[in-house]
Amino acid sequence: MGDDIRLIDAEVLRAQLVGVLDHHGVPAEQAAIVADSLVEADLRGVDSHGCNLLALYVARMQAGDLRAVTEVSTVRDDGSTVLLDGGLGFGQVAGRIAIDLAIERARVHGLAAVAVRESTHLGALAYYTMRAAEAGLIALAFQNGPTIVPPFGGLTQIFSTNPFSYALPTLDEPVVVYDIATTTVAGNKVILAKKRGDATIPEGWANDEDGNPTTDTQRASPMHLQWFGGHKGYGIALLVEAMAGALARSCFGRTERSAATAAGRDRVAKGYVFITIDPSRFSLPGSGAGSGDGSGDGSAADDYRRDIDTLVRDLHDCEPSVGSAGVLVPGELEHRRRAQRLAEGIPLSAGLVAELDLLASAAGLRALGS
Repeated sequence: MGDDIRLIDAEVLRAQLVGVLDHHGVPAEQAAIVADSLVEADLRGVDSHGCNLLALYVARMQAGDLRAVTEVSTVRDDGSTVLLDGGLGFGQVAGRIAIDLAIERARVHGLAAVAVRESTHLGALAYYTMRAAEAGLIALAFQNGPTIVPPFGGLTQIFSTNPFSYALPTLDEPVVVYDIATTTVAGNKVILAKKRGDATIPEGWANDEDGNPTTDTQRASPMHLQWFGGHKGYGIALLVEAMAGALARSCFGRTERSAATAAGRDRVAKGYVFITIDPSRFSLPGSGAGSGDGSGDGSAADDYRRDIDTLVRDLHDCEPSVGSAGVLVPGELEHRRRAQRLAEGIPLSAGLVAELDLLASAAGLRALGS
């Protein structure tokens, strides 16, 4: 571990995040949800969506672009489908309400879709899909955002990084979870590289402001990213935009549908959709009634989860290719990293620790590790 890296206990970090948010008027219960989302991302090694975001959130609250108190309202409720309004408050708070509602409705109807408009940055999507999978449900998540990425073959910025996530419930294996930006990386990874002072970033991450590919960290623009797989990533991003933007009756493409004044590449309003499926509704006759509650009680709800366990083991049993240590399933590395970081601490760069301590000092809080 380099001298510029500090290991911070997860609970110490969580307490500092809650304290800063409380100082800025975020209610205690809501501050706890936001902090939990950020710390969980850091624990899983998704550092771009962890405590690195606190300064951005504080700046947005101070600018009036993010409301400290999140008030979620129901726009339309048709049972298995619901449209919520996030009130331009914290995306994590509206997101927790939305995924919990999607879990509840899927248990009633078998399938559910909950969309949220007028929300803000949601954090890592895996935080929500994993919550549903741990409750025994299949979950999909789509989210859009500001216009920072041109379509494949173009230079005009139309899309965000347009992340997508899915999670699959298991019985004995760790939950299978996939969470990606449809760009090669999330824009926050470029921002984090700049904060760390990295000289270069990997090829294929980003372009400069003129649309030229670059590996120079300082020239690289988090507002001009490259698609993973070229036209393939772009094609999935278009689906995300149609689901999270148009379907959620939120901003999409160059169309603004928000009470927020910030628009285009500065847009803070985001839309997202959670889709949940109760796998027990697809059980074969005679396999049990199925509770869909994730309890592992031998009901039909377990059949699918047991099958996913089998699939995971089949993958692990595959003969490794040359140079490979073996086949991994989505979320496996993050699961291991979480256990390690809970035991040893979360590695944060000296620059990020200084940034967090500055926010803490302004709130009258102690510095990390002091």
